[in-house]
Amino acid sequence: MQTKLDRKKIITIVAIFLGAGLLLSLIPIIISSFYSHPLADDFGFSEKVNHVVKNGGGLFDILSASFQQVKDTYLDWQGTYAAIFVFSLQPAAFSEHIYFLTTFVMLTALIASTLFFVNTIFNILGYDKKIGIIISFVILLLSIHFVVDKKEAFFWWNGSSYYSLFYSFSLLFFSILIKLYYAEKIIKKVIFLIISLLLAAILGGGNYSTALLTTVILAFVIFLLIKHKKKISLCYVMIFLILITGFVISMIAPGNSVRAATLTGESPVKAIIHSVFYAVVYIAKWTGLAQLAGFSVIGFFAYILTKNSKYKFQYPFIVFVLSVLVFATQLTPPLYAMNSVGSGRQVNIYYYSYYIFMSFNIFYIIGWINQKDIVRIRTKNIQKSFSVCTLLLTIGVFLCGCLNYGLHNITFVDTLLALKNSTPQTYSAEYLDRISQIKNGNTTISDIKTVPDFFSPLCIEEDSDFWINKQIARYYDVDKVTLKTE
Repeated sequence: MQTKLDRKKIITIVAIFLGAGLLLSLIPIIISSFYSHPLADDFGFSEKVNHVVKNGGGLFDILSASFQQVKDTYLDWQGTYAAIFVFSLQPAAFSEHIYFLTTFVMLTALIASTLFFVNTIFNILGYDKKIGIIISFVILLLSIHFVVDKKEAFFWWNGSSYYSLFYSFSLLFFSILIKLYYAEKIIKKVIFLIISLLLAAILGGGNYSTALLTTVILAFVIFLLIKHKKKISLCYVMIFLILITGFVISMIAPGNSVRAATLTGESPVKAIIHSVFYAVVYIAKWTGLAQLAGFSVIGFFAYILTKNSKYKFQYPFIVFVLSVLVFATQLTPPLYAMNSVGSGRQVNIYYYSYYIFMSFNIFYIIGWINQKDIVRIRTKNIQKSFSVCTLLLTIGVFLCGCLNYGLHNITFVDTLLALKNSTPQTYSAEYLDRISQIKNGNTTISDIKTVPDFFSPLCIEEDSDFWINKQIARYYDVDKVTLKTE
């Protein structure tokens, strides 16, 4: 005789299973981080702070050096003031032994912001928070282990902080905005307003993709509130003005024209059209078997949560099209500036946001299906055997997706195999040897030979005037650094 499985037990079991899986899957990534080291722009942007630390400077001196770096870069190269400030504080500038914090910061920010964002939405909608945790775990497992560019997502401060960290700030920003809207106590409103204003200023001075996407979404939210005659406080107007002001300050930087002279971009109209095209291409490309398995889990719980919803999900097609257009906005800045969707670190944040947008559409479409009463499932009477078979089928589809994607491409497997083969360990030893040579006066060095695919070599060249060579030379106070001719 088949036994009924209580829905609460299903939710608890799935949450524990996914949570344990996520934690265990991070272990080889975290271990690998202890063998990572600063690269390229890490040296240039943190040079001033590093010199202050070496000379025994205090907190005021460090902050002064950071602001000086922001000023110099704003005038000479790019206007993203908040990002440059973060660049200047890369961990190795304080101690070469703590660069591993890069991975800790990026993973913690991504995980915490995703959990907080989903939990905030579920709390406002009155949904079961455990289901929100499950959906967050699904999104995080797929985001972390199928990420487009691993080395620029978790192991390189300059690249990952510029994009992944500011993406996490944007999730935090929208979470706080939601809390501000529904806060009843004055003290909470004041706290949420201050945090929102600070995050708006930070996001306005971050990477242009996240800044534009955040601005568009916030403008759209304010428009919907006005359209539906909802309360729209002065707080939201202030926040929007701070965000757009920061964005404008970043865009009008004198340094941007210097950098633009080295690049060839597209016209605004062409950039918008191409951003929509590439957005559709990416959505189709990234939706594989592993993703479909994850979306089926999200869809199952969306069916339960929207079954008795009072909200009318009337326009699934229009909502999907609009969400694709909003998703595409983050691709417009790099296409406009340099005729490209950006490097791996930039594509990573498109990939992260893809799961948020897809999850939103899954909920909306499933809600529409429930409203139309197209599918009827008595979720309260699900049999245990059916649940087990469904879970096994989902796991089977996910594993097939992993095989199709290539096991070695999955972050967990890639880092685990690399550690087994000692490539990160060898990489670290070679890196430290090259840096030791530079410090001891031998500035003509070989590049690193053993490099796992989630790390990068020093990338120096025979020309001592190459920008990476010059940054490393200034960082270590030597006249020049050159690549040894083999």
